[in-house]
Amino acid sequence: MIVLSTLQWSCEDNESGIDFVGFEARFVSEINNRTVTFNNLSSEATSYLWDFGDGTTSTLVDPVKTFENGTFTVVLTAFNENNSSTFEDTFVFDVPICVEETQENTDPANGDINWTFLSEEDVIFDAFGNTSGAIVDNPVVDEVNNSCKVQQFVKATGCETFAGLGAELDTALNFADPNINKIFTIKVLAENQVTDVTLRLEKNPFPDTEPSEERVANITKVGEWEELTFDFSDVNTNTFKSVIIYFDRDASCDGDIYYFDDIRQQ
Repeated sequence: MIVLSTLQWSCEDNESGIDFVGFEARFVSEINNRTVTFNNLSSEATSYLWDFGDGTTSTLVDPVKTFENGTFTVVLTAFNENNSSTFEDTFVFDVPICVEETQENTDPANGDINWTFLSEEDVIFDAFGNTSGAIVDNPVVDEVNNSCKVQQFVKATGCETFAGLGAELDTALNFADPNINKIFTIKVLAENQVTDVTLRLEKNPFPDTEPSEERVANITKVGEWEELTFDFSDVNTNTFKSVIIYFDRDASCDGDIYYFDDIRQQ
């Protein structure tokens, strides 16, 4: 991700030829992803014209502008009764842009699971053990995961050590079926620390959980998405309707935050 702001120049345009001391156009900016909040610091001006370098303009004092990727020279022209003064800054954006997903399957009756968390109103994994989970904006859009929405899991300080997330499938996975795919992949992101991830399949939601099967994989990076694989190929019996995901299972809860996305059966 590249986000740059380079000050080019500032000057006063005094159309009357008279030096108006103290009259000056000037601004600073705050950048969040591709959204720029402009703070107008012009002095002794009565009106303003912003040219954002992409064909759009504004007359607001402190506009907020979201840019596409590219290079843009933003020019602020400040006016008073007799003068105009200009100030400009150049911004370069090369930020990965998320992709709005349109397809999802959370019911094995319709084929392989492809759980993508399309929006905040989507089917969510419920957090248990005095902790929390939600579908949120992807905090790190990268080459591994450019989805716009993902599932978040916060191991809230003081939560139960068995805390995790669970979801009940509409139709049970039948591992006695020789045609069923038994390898699952999940994209994961650790915000604070690496840990192990457990994917557990249970007969039904608690308390009718047995028989069950689980596999463990390890997160190896912080602040980056990676795809983990959970292989149940050696399981040839039983049905499983409850899907449980644990991060840092059986460890104390100290506020660590994790994300997961794109649960796929293949």
